[in-house]
Formats: sequence, C-alpha cells, structure tokens
Amino acid sequence: MLLVVPGVAGAATSNERSVFIVTAGDAAKANQRKYGIPASVTVAQAILESSWGGSDLARKTKNHFGMKCSRGVYGIIATGCANSPTTECDKQKGCYPTVGAFRVYRSVVDSFADHGHKLYESSRYDPAFKHSGNADQFIREVHKAGYATDPGYSDKVIKLMKQYDLYRFN
Repeated sequence: MLLVVPGVAGAATSNERSVFIVTAGDAAKANQRKYGIPASVTVAQAILESSWGGSDLARKTKNHFGMKCSRGVYGIIATGCANSPTTECDKQKGCYPTVGAFRVYRSVVDSFADHGHKLYESSRYDPAFKHSGNADQFIREVHKAGYATDPGYSDKVIKLMKQYDLYRFN
C-alpha cells in the first residue's frame, strides 16, 4: 500500500485525496475490526498527521501518525527511530518548533498497525474505547489522554471527518 501523494505536502489534488482516503480507509477498517477504533478517526488522523502522505516524515519513515519514540523505544512494529522537525504546544511556551524522535516503519501498513496497537494497548486511552460508536467523542478522549499537544487537535480531526464524510468507513 502506497499512501504518498506527489507534489508539495498538503497540496494533493482532489483525485489524489480521494485515492488516499479510499486506501487509508481500507487500512483503517482493518484496525477497526481488530481494535475497535473508529475507521473515520484513523483516516482523519492519517490525513492530518501526514499531510495526505506528503509530509517529509511520512515519505522518509512511512510514519503516517506522528508516532514518536520514547527514550529510544519504538515498540514491537517499528524498525527504529529518526529525528524530524515538528511543532509542540504547551501552556508555558505556546506552540513552538522543535525536533522529535519518530518511529520508522518498513511499510505504511505497519504504521497503521502500530497506530491501532498503541491506542488499544495503552491504558491511558481506555476511556476512548467507551465511545467506539461515536467517532467524535472517541477522538476527543484520545486527545484528552495526551495523544497530541495541539490544543485544537480533536477539532481538526473532527472537521476532516465531516468534510470528507469519513464516517462512512465506520
């Protein structure tokens, strides 16, 4: 599965976006069956986190979710870690550029599988799974549990789910 769109990150054509959505939807539905994560959430996160597969991180590491390494630990699916520019947000500094250590994958399929595995296996996301039938609340709970530092993260994911009717994958 190739989820990289040509051109500048985020500047995918309508056709390229459609192909990305359908391809990501197939991978997301597999995660939904295995882990109970609404497929619409997974597709929207992949769009947002990878800029339609065109971000440097997605192209170089096949990481479509901004999955990070923690003190050099990259989990059971990734093959290593790579440093990449990113933006983090906190209450003291606001949002600021920095460099983070991100997981590296053999394939985009592995990136999707690791995303599902991490959400399912990490107890901090347990409250989200009480809302598997409500994609909007599911992503709000994932965000609240610390998935992303961007204060507007869940609103951005929900906007993508609505804009591209990603709920159809659930």
